[in-house]
Amino acid sequence: MQQSLHPPAKLFSGQTVNWLFIRLFKKIKWLPVLLLLSIRLAAQEHVNEDSLKAIISQNREDTNSYNALLSLAVYYNFINYDSSLKYAWQAMSIAKKFGDEKKEADCLLIIGTAQIDYIQSIQSLLTALNIYEELKDSIFICNVKLTLQGNYREAMDFQNALMQALSGAKIAEAHHVIGQLNVFPGHRLEPLFLSEIGQTYIMMNQPDSALIYINKAVILNELFNDSTYEFPIYVLATIQRMKGEYDQSLKNYRRAILLAVQNGFSGDTLQIYSGMSSLFVKTGKTDSAKHYANIVARSWELGNSERKNLLEAIGNLAAVYKMTGNKDSIIKYDELEQKLKDSFYGIDKDREIQNLSFNERLSKEKLLASQAKYRSRVEVYGLSAGLCALLIIAVLLWRSNQNKQKSKAEIEKAYAELKATQTQLIQSEKMASLGELTAGIAHEIQNPLNFVNNFSEVNKELMIEMKEEIDKGNLDGVKSLANDMIDNEEKINHHGKRADAIVKGMLQHSRTSEGLKEPADINALADEYLRLSFHGFRARQKTFNVTIKTDFDQTIGKINMVAQDIGRVLLNMYNNAFYAVSEKKKQTPENYEPVVSVSTKKMQDKIEIIVSDNGGGISPQILNKIFQPFFTTKPAGAGTGLGLSLSYDTVRSHGGTLRVDSKEGEGSAFIIDLPVV
Repeated sequence: MQQSLHPPAKLFSGQTVNWLFIRLFKKIKWLPVLLLLSIRLAAQEHVNEDSLKAIISQNREDTNSYNALLSLAVYYNFINYDSSLKYAWQAMSIAKKFGDEKKEADCLLIIGTAQIDYIQSIQSLLTALNIYEELKDSIFICNVKLTLQGNYREAMDFQNALMQALSGAKIAEAHHVIGQLNVFPGHRLEPLFLSEIGQTYIMMNQPDSALIYINKAVILNELFNDSTYEFPIYVLATIQRMKGEYDQSLKNYRRAILLAVQNGFSGDTLQIYSGMSSLFVKTGKTDSAKHYANIVARSWELGNSERKNLLEAIGNLAAVYKMTGNKDSIIKYDELEQKLKDSFYGIDKDREIQNLSFNERLSKEKLLASQAKYRSRVEVYGLSAGLCALLIIAVLLWRSNQNKQKSKAEIEKAYAELKATQTQLIQSEKMASLGELTAGIAHEIQNPLNFVNNFSEVNKELMIEMKEEIDKGNLDGVKSLANDMIDNEEKINHHGKRADAIVKGMLQHSRTSEGLKEPADINALADEYLRLSFHGFRARQKTFNVTIKTDFDQTIGKINMVAQDIGRVLLNMYNNAFYAVSEKKKQTPENYEPVVSVSTKKMQDKIEIIVSDNGGGISPQILNKIFQPFFTTKPAGAGTGLGLSLSYDTVRSHGGTLRVDSKEGEGSAFIIDLPVV
């Protein structure tokens, strides 16, 4: 039957993007870990829905109930995700009472596969992975990593995808991990990891790196159902297409299709069809390109495709219509492609994924910070109570006029306690600034460190290959590998120097101030603390977005100042500005765009620094109070009221001034004037 060359109309409706996103991760990607987990359950319970529900109805929190709940969670994971989540959480409750970490990890594994939101899914899988790693369960570690790397890649987080795949391949190789049940039964998982790494490098547009790993995968590829597994062949064909080797690419695509059908993996043909569509676009065969792209688009309607394949197919349809001059179809497919990208790869989702590992590492620090905040609050309440007691004592002493010396001693003691508490509050303010700096620094340094780690892993692989080529006497191969290693070492050196510069800069700014003024670049200082403040604020509010504008006078040069102290002043100004626009965004219509501006300008005998925002502004009634100690407009627990007071004193100690210009409802501008000499 001749198939239509146009996807169903439903694919282009206004509600399509949300519908696609909901179905995003309900795919065969979960199959490896679910089938592996079913091995553990098979020895305990035969999945019979009625008998399992009968066991649960007895309301006994014992091993039989746990096994029944988890068996139902696995069973429903293929047909009803809400039911799967319900039973998995019930099983988790029993596992926690048992104190059995392995059972908890199994529940988290099911919860991770049943979650619609992939942020929550990755978080659950990471928690399960931590437990399996503590238990040294190499089989489950490999299978969870196999799923995680695919999820990270689907979310366009390629660095984490590579990290999970490379470590999984290493474990699979070291422990000879074998596939279970219907997931490559009796065969090594290492070639599959290598193929997945190649696929990730393809999506990063690095075909040369992809070819290194896919060649290894092809060499190690074992027989599957008496035939070669098709995935490495598909990836190899894609690399050849990217390199312009079109004839060989088409031959391998067709070979991969035959192998996929022969192996019983008919669903894998969709990504092959998507690749063939891209190949035919490259070679100008528009009819063939439309044919295969439409097959992929229709399959998504049935829930059988992946978003990578769908986006590739839609992009190819748009390209074909551009080649044929069909303007209406060009606009339709371009708009659909953009809507799908916006839905799949939102900025907030991307940054949430990048911060998952960082948030996990900071969980203990956050707990300690929460405890410190509670103690600080208790101290404030104690101070208030102490002041009330002091007032009562003063009235009683005034009325009775007895024991004046004792009254004086108690008043002095209370005053000393007040000063001590004030010192503690000032220290708390400094520690809060340090926490914000830490969050920003961690974000800045994480990226170069990821590059260093990844290229180090690649160099290790290249050195192993070099030893093999040396043994073979293949000098050309050795030289090629050596060149690749030199390139990687240059990248490692570059990113290492980036991290080193960040660390050195922060060590310089974290030195204890001795009050000595030294020449410093005010523009560099303002820019550095602006970035750190922004990243620190984003670490606390994941959905926060703001437009940052800078205008630095490059003729200023260096001025004498205590850089650490002025840096804390700038950090306080930036934090207040970001807080102001964030609060206004919560209360205003969607057309409001938060903006924070920073500028420096050299005057005759001074340097002017202006930090402005378009937030809610400051009421005229309180404008003359904002520099007073302990005065704050923030909610209880959100600020101590010392930031502006300390900033004001710091600027004055430098011989400068700090003032504010604000209009209620329109925004504020804090102006810092520092002397040139």
